[in-house]
Amino acid sequence: MNDDEVWDAVKQTLSDVQMDRPVEAIEQRGRARRRKRHVLGLAAGGGVAAVAALALALPFGTAPAPTGPDSQAGAASPASAGNTRLVSLAANLTADNAALPGDASLIVEKVDVRRGTVPSRTRYHLYTDSGEYYYTEARDELPRVIARGENLGNGFHTRGVAAARYAAAGDLAKAREQMINSVYDEGKPPTDAEQDRTEILRQKGVTNPPPLTDEDRKKIAANHLWVNSVDVLSAGGGDPKVRAGVLRLISTIPDVTVVDSTTGGQPTLTITARVWTDDTQQVLTINAQNGVPISSKVTFPETGTTFTGTFKVSRVTVADISASES
Repeated sequence: MNDDEVWDAVKQTLSDVQMDRPVEAIEQRGRARRRKRHVLGLAAGGGVAAVAALALALPFGTAPAPTGPDSQAGAASPASAGNTRLVSLAANLTADNAALPGDASLIVEKVDVRRGTVPSRTRYHLYTDSGEYYYTEARDELPRVIARGENLGNGFHTRGVAAARYAAAGDLAKAREQMINSVYDEGKPPTDAEQDRTEILRQKGVTNPPPLTDEDRKKIAANHLWVNSVDVLSAGGGDPKVRAGVLRLISTIPDVTVVDSTTGGQPTLTITARVWTDDTQQVLTINAQNGVPISSKVTFPETGTTFTGTFKVSRVTVADISASES
């Protein structure tokens, strides 16, 4: 893979390939994703070889729910015991009732690909509270992108943001299901998912595909929950309630670890996810006081490729952005 191919992988595949995204969801989102670039989930692509993981994916009508005495509505699941720092921060954010300024979140993202000599890029993502999404690699183009109506939103982020806001103080089992299924039209997976999975595997040469075990389902659920939650953290990163919901959701994932850290002189939390079938891992760094995302790094040991994105998140008004055209 040469430098141009690496950068194309960043732009075109992103989180839909390596993260075991359901095949049906990819088809539904394909048209918009030809132009769309993800922010916090930026590094989950990386090449054609990763497509094989798609055959293992299965949409969930009902995700495996937390069980035990702490699984009642509004409580964190037992899996959050090791991530109490996330739960505590989420509680503080939920208690913040300050009015949200502006009507959109602007994420300025610098992307660095650690392979070959691919140059770093800066990308601008504008997510409106009403569900539109605009993207450009030139800040002065953003007003014209809005004026031309180049809205790349397709409902996924609207559903995901709603799931995160509900998760901030709602029933986590229900919120998990909503977030896992947010990539599907109307938030519902296809009814023949198991049959489709079997057919895909047969087309790939697996004559007698083994049925999914309960452990398989748990792993896939954790993968989808992480991927969708991190995507939503970009779309709703300017809203403390969304950040709170995302933190509560990912606190339920067993293969996520959290440690205190310091970044640029400020207290941060370093969140590491190992929710793939190989050694791929994503490290997400957030502000320890307000949960705002600072950076995302995904490493692919097999290819020696690392994608790193650093972010500046702010609340803006769409009208002001549109009026800034020179």
